[in-house]
Amino acid sequence: MKHLKCALLGTSLVAMAVAGQTQAQTITTPAEPQPTLATPVNPAAQSTNTTLTPAQAADDTSTDIVVTANKREQRLNDVGITVAVVSGDALQRQQINSLADLANSTPSLSFTNSANGTPVYTLRGVGFYEVSLGAYPTVSTYVDEAPLAFPVLSSHSAYDLERVEILKGPQGTLFGQNATGGAINYIAAKPTSTLQAGGNVSYGRFNEVIGEAYISGPISSNLQARLSGRVERADGWQVSNSRPNDRNGKVENYMGRLLVDFDPSDRIRFKLNVNGWKDNSETQAPQYIALLPQAPAFLNPALAASPFSPERPRAADWTPGIPRRSNYLGQASLRSEFDVTDSIMLTSLTSYVYYKQRQGDEGDGLPISTLDLANDDGRIRSFNQELRLSNDPSSVFRWVVGGNYERSKVNQRVDLSFRSASANGLYGSFGYPFFSLSYSNDQKFRNYAGFANAEYDIGRLTIKAGGRYTNSRTDASECGFDESGSPINTGPLFYDVLFQGALGRYAGQCYPINNTPNTYNGIPPGGSGRFTDTLKQDNFSWRVGLDYKPVRDVLLYANVAKGYKAGSYPTSSASLFTQYLPVVQESVLAYEAGFKATLLDRTLQFNAAGFYYDYNNKQLRSKLVDPNFGILDTLQNIPKSDVKGFEIEMSIRPTRGFVINNTFTYLDASIKRFSGINAAGVAANFAGADVPYTPRYQFGSNFDYDFPVSSSLKGFVGTSLNFRSKAVATIGGDINPPTATPQNKTIFGIVSYTLVDLRAGIAAPDDRWRVSVWGKNVLNEYYWNNVVAAFDTIGRYAGKPATYGVSVGFRY
Repeated sequence: MKHLKCALLGTSLVAMAVAGQTQAQTITTPAEPQPTLATPVNPAAQSTNTTLTPAQAADDTSTDIVVTANKREQRLNDVGITVAVVSGDALQRQQINSLADLANSTPSLSFTNSANGTPVYTLRGVGFYEVSLGAYPTVSTYVDEAPLAFPVLSSHSAYDLERVEILKGPQGTLFGQNATGGAINYIAAKPTSTLQAGGNVSYGRFNEVIGEAYISGPISSNLQARLSGRVERADGWQVSNSRPNDRNGKVENYMGRLLVDFDPSDRIRFKLNVNGWKDNSETQAPQYIALLPQAPAFLNPALAASPFSPERPRAADWTPGIPRRSNYLGQASLRSEFDVTDSIMLTSLTSYVYYKQRQGDEGDGLPISTLDLANDDGRIRSFNQELRLSNDPSSVFRWVVGGNYERSKVNQRVDLSFRSASANGLYGSFGYPFFSLSYSNDQKFRNYAGFANAEYDIGRLTIKAGGRYTNSRTDASECGFDESGSPINTGPLFYDVLFQGALGRYAGQCYPINNTPNTYNGIPPGGSGRFTDTLKQDNFSWRVGLDYKPVRDVLLYANVAKGYKAGSYPTSSASLFTQYLPVVQESVLAYEAGFKATLLDRTLQFNAAGFYYDYNNKQLRSKLVDPNFGILDTLQNIPKSDVKGFEIEMSIRPTRGFVINNTFTYLDASIKRFSGINAAGVAANFAGADVPYTPRYQFGSNFDYDFPVSSSLKGFVGTSLNFRSKAVATIGGDINPPTATPQNKTIFGIVSYTLVDLRAGIAAPDDRWRVSVWGKNVLNEYYWNNVVAAFDTIGRYAGKPATYGVSVGFRY
């Protein structure tokens, strides 16, 4: 099998010598000049432009990929930044059904699983592994430009899409702080001017059934609507190591979206998007791969006797009843456009998101409980308003000016269970074998910003400049407490043992100790109680650049940008106030230059970009040594780090119906200055260490061939290959904790892997119907994307094994 994978990779590398590019980069000819604001682009027509099948891409000579990376519609080849585009057709063809699938199909984008299922993106080495509900990301996400301010809100956005735009590099000027790595914009398929309907149903391994359908059309002469929905269900794919008949990882998701476009006059347009989802799935269990006891002398016998998990994709274990999820989201956004004059448009974008979480998360990958999140509950309410003025996009001088306001509230409470942890035995010797605790974090966020961006054409040269001022405030209130009512649990341990009765008897108060020199919420140094604090910040993001078009189908560009990510308070099980202290905002100065070229009579698209990111105060989920409980979680700033690399993207159609897309990415992301304790609990000087979750080499190859079978039937075949080199799950991940077992492997390493997908089928010539068979990870590669230390244990999160199935799609 190893030789087969090498052969497949070698074949793709040879193909790359003559071809390649990103999966969605179709080869087409120039679009017509952009319409003025008084004649907006027809959304239905744009949907057609960006959902071409490979055969259509090979044959069509009248359309271009259109993107909104600069908050206006442009040809992709006219946008002077790096943008990866995955079309709605590619999402369906390649069975991209999850955020992990999207990352695997996108160069330089990595997806990291977490215990509570919060998605974590790393783009070009820029990421923030922090799974608290109230933690802003470094790669921000949007649905039709309406922000999903916190990562968990984007869990189920990829359905009935026109395309996905992935903007690489700092996007602070137009998309705000918290986009230091980039931005992901999900573009929903739009209402149509004629009645249309369609759907797709697939059945696969683990009894996976995915059904998706839509209906779209006019309600009146100036009112159009589109209603779509999706259902996902599957049996559990993980197999318990201790209970062979027990399964985990079932899928049960429901999604729906209603879009309404209303044009009451030639100058006024309204676009309403109401959507939501319900997730009743089971959270993933980790594989127990290493032992790291916090109190070795008091190691629980059951834990000492527990074997490590087999290194197979499906192998795992969990405490019965813990992995579960009952979460839902509702979002409404209204886009209003008013043509103030024939050349100036006012745009208002208003959105509100409500999210409720009730779930349980397996922490240690064992049937016993050394660390389980028995309850991980929370709520997010987020309001966003943007107003902007922009002029005619066909003008020589193009500008946009506007402002944003965000107000969010995030509440999270976690109940921990650790009855079998070594700390239980340690304090049991004092008569307090504590077994559970709870902690909470209530945060309020307020952000406002003003921004401006301008472009000016001087012949074939375009000068670009933009800036954004952001002012933000975060109020946090955190508590660790015990509601068990037991006289021997965590709260009584603090009050009876650590404070020796000086604070009286424990009755449910917040017990963490103020070990700082400051007073918080009236709690003096040495006292115990609730931690409250306010973080106020402001910053100025900017971008300047040049675009040069020596000929129509060649673009050269260079940009320099400064971006920021807001500071953050952790949500963690703390015994000391120092664990609650926030990290300050991080900043990045980014340099990028590249080109986009359509060559060889428009049969070859060749793009390349090189970049360098200089980072200050990068935020990191790390550890500290607690005098009472050993190694516990905290947040830290890394003083200096940098990322340098390049991307090559090519696409070719050697014959009619045959499209080859290849990509290659090189990343060198390293820490320049940081001494501390990493997430594995190792204390060291980590200068020169790799940035986590950043493989040095990434290669992607996509082949699609459509061919006629008869006058009424066509066939299609395709394959995708994605290779990622090794990485680490924490800074200094190549160093094992000295007290960990075993020591004969790199515990926090993420090995290199190659994923191969196959697909084939038949369809009507006009794609009115389509039947396909498909396989994902057909070589059953064993791989993982995260390794996490959890008190006494270390676990990894494995990718899914080989899956396969059949899909039937139709539209009329």
